[in-house]
Amino acid sequence: MTDKNLRVLITGGGTGGHIYPGIVIANEILRLAPDAQIKFVGSSRGLEKTVVPRQGFEIDFVDVQYFVRGFTPKNIVTAYKALTAILAARRIIKKFKPDVVVGTGGYVSGPVVMAAALAKVPTLIHEQNAFPGLTTRLLASRVSKVAVSHAEAVKRIKSGTKIVVTGHPVRREFLDIDAVQARQQMGLAPNGRLVLVVGGSGGAEKLNSVAVHSASSLLENPDLILLHVTGNRYFNWVNDEKRKLHLSADAEQRYQLVDYLHDMPTAMAACDLIVARSGGMVHEMTAAGCPALLIPSPNVTDDHQLHNAKAMAKAGAALLVEESNLTAENLSEKIRALLDNPAELKRMAQATAKLGRPEAGHLLAKIIVKMSKETPTHPWG
Repeated sequence: MTDKNLRVLITGGGTGGHIYPGIVIANEILRLAPDAQIKFVGSSRGLEKTVVPRQGFEIDFVDVQYFVRGFTPKNIVTAYKALTAILAARRIIKKFKPDVVVGTGGYVSGPVVMAAALAKVPTLIHEQNAFPGLTTRLLASRVSKVAVSHAEAVKRIKSGTKIVVTGHPVRREFLDIDAVQARQQMGLAPNGRLVLVVGGSGGAEKLNSVAVHSASSLLENPDLILLHVTGNRYFNWVNDEKRKLHLSADAEQRYQLVDYLHDMPTAMAACDLIVARSGGMVHEMTAAGCPALLIPSPNVTDDHQLHNAKAMAKAGAALLVEESNLTAENLSEKIRALLDNPAELKRMAQATAKLGRPEAGHLLAKIIVKMSKETPTHPWG
């Protein structure tokens, strides 16, 4: 690399689990190289369209969509869009002239990283799941380096690939916030209990349904606050179901519904228990030391959320309930049992924190900066 400022192109999106790691990496690069120029590439249909600009970064878009499992004519269109997305990404790369291209997952990252690899630009992909996704498995042999959050992922990636176990990059807000301060910000009394229910940035239909129908039972505990993050598309429906519960005025106030939670670090630091999916959010749980009851989504490729949840459960950091076995009755029963056992919650919190890799974002930034310096020439000189 010449003496010009470092230029890094980051691609990933669709959900917060793919977007925020890229933002963390970008900010950590700027800590090491304040004059670095960073650009994102995403899909105009994903959350990145609003989240990335809000974080102060430029973003370009390519038109791409995900593959549907099984044979379907829709995948013919998807394949065509993937090819055109590679060409569009090639134009973006040629114009921006990045020293390194970084993929953080999601269906948009595949064509962009592929275009960079074909152009002989140094590339790094980060895999957040214990079971690597299709994009990682397809690109592993083509990229310069693969970084993984879980050591379990290494054995599932093609041998000979340059793999490094870095952990998962999480926002510094998750690392720096004080739990006591967080509980004060959330308005919790000294003996108050906060249960956080969240189905990911898009929401989860069955988890929402089971959570709202378990609320009456849970809120019999006068010290409990239930903070339920529904996702935008489910908010009105869950709110209608909440009204049908005919809760008392006190219980109504303690059952808080929101469609999206921007300050997740404070909520996780304050909560006694989180009930959630087991995608990228599991890494934020480890940063916050948050005990979890995990319900993996059954509608994801290769059941990677199930593998993530099993890894957490094996470490004693979480309880695992598969969605097919989830009911309002057993959810409320499991939550009450945990809240009635502070020693178990404390043990789970300690086990969760041990899984955290707070240095992951900084480590990835150092790797990327080093990659840029190790490459003597680029296609554009």
